[in-house]
Amino acid sequence: MSIDDLDQKILQLLYRDGRASFAEIGRKLGVSENTIRFRYNRMVKNGVIRGATVLVDHKKLGLANSAALMLRIDPSRIDLVLEELKEMREVFNIYQLSGDYDAIAVVMGRDLGHIHEIVDRVKRIKGVLSVNTLVTLRVVKTETRYDLS
Repeated sequence: MSIDDLDQKILQLLYRDGRASFAEIGRKLGVSENTIRFRYNRMVKNGVIRGATVLVDHKKLGLANSAALMLRIDPSRIDLVLEELKEMREVFNIYQLSGDYDAIAVVMGRDLGHIHEIVDRVKRIKGVLSVNTLVTLRVVKTETRYDLS
């Protein structure tokens, strides 16, 4: 599916306010509510929009610490390890990599003790050869969207 200018404008408005109604978006873009609804549903059906969620401040939920776990994984078990990591609630992002490490997992914890527990659990996953833990000192930017303009 190709994304045209109208689709991009709809996505930009939803990025800014995911609770905006189809009618409100239509008014801002000068098109009908039904057009926006059709475009939105088409983007959902084609996987452009994977879902809608609430963005929360993790610190206010008691998750004050984060770390990046750089993983070396037995090549014969990489998919199994990645699947197990996906099931861990403290793991927020997983990226399979090329280079010296096979994957990176970004984890959130209540405190450094909790991060230590998470790292220990990851190290016990069958197929994990090594974990290089990089504790976050300061979050400079965190973004869940890509500016389409």
